[in-house]
Amino acid sequence: MMIFGKRSLMLLLTSLVLVSCNQFEYSPNQIFDKDSRQDINAANLKALGKGEGDDTVRFVLTGDTQKSRDETVKLYQKVNQIPGIDFVVVAGDISEFGVLKEMEWIDRELEKLNMPYLAVIGNHDLTSRGKDVFLRMFGPLNYSFVYGGIKFICHDSNSREYGFNGKVPDVDWLKTQLKPEAGVEHYVTISHVPPISEDFDPKLVTDYTAAFAATPGFLASLHAHTHNYELFYPDKSGIPYVITSAVGNNEFLLVEIVNHKVSFERISF
Repeated sequence: MMIFGKRSLMLLLTSLVLVSCNQFEYSPNQIFDKDSRQDINAANLKALGKGEGDDTVRFVLTGDTQKSRDETVKLYQKVNQIPGIDFVVVAGDISEFGVLKEMEWIDRELEKLNMPYLAVIGNHDLTSRGKDVFLRMFGPLNYSFVYGGIKFICHDSNSREYGFNGKVPDVDWLKTQLKPEAGVEHYVTISHVPPISEDFDPKLVTDYTAAFAATPGFLASLHAHTHNYELFYPDKSGIPYVITSAVGNNEFLLVEIVNHKVSFERISF
């Protein structure tokens, strides 16, 4: 049996405290630590570039990585085997409880992708201090970018988390983003909660879908949240609204845009 003197015991306890400080959060409310990455979306968009001359845009749509760290490993391994992928979009619910460590764990795996990835805010990401974590780690909740002549509009559609206040999604901001723009031929929107969900503000559904229907060159509205693949048409515009399956279901969506047409392929891993 090992016996410690008072001095030795104090040194041991001090060492354990220092190790703990380096490896663990003090609180689940912590929004950063010494290893936290910042502004991931902006950095990855810079790495992605504008895609000038890319007449075939191919990207992966996935979502709901919460509680699915092992499946996220399989995801990036599968995606890295597919040629010609330009980028990956995680359409919300990166975390289950809006905790820093959860987002860091998923980011650590997605960093291993051979192409840039982008994150969109989900309803679970808004719990606890999740909004603050997301803003610092990934960036704005509403943002857009142009790649290959296509404008991708990523936005917060998690209405329930705002008490259905009539402001989320921000339809006025979306309409501004959908205005004609030099160098843009088509539009794609990406958010977490689809307009057929009870978590989407029912007062905004008509204005939301009408804004897309009124936009020449609008190709698709992409979502996650329900954890199961679904293709639906909420109006007579012919615009496809698509929900990708959850990472935990070992499936993602491969989206291809070529010759002014969009197609979707479900891929298992």
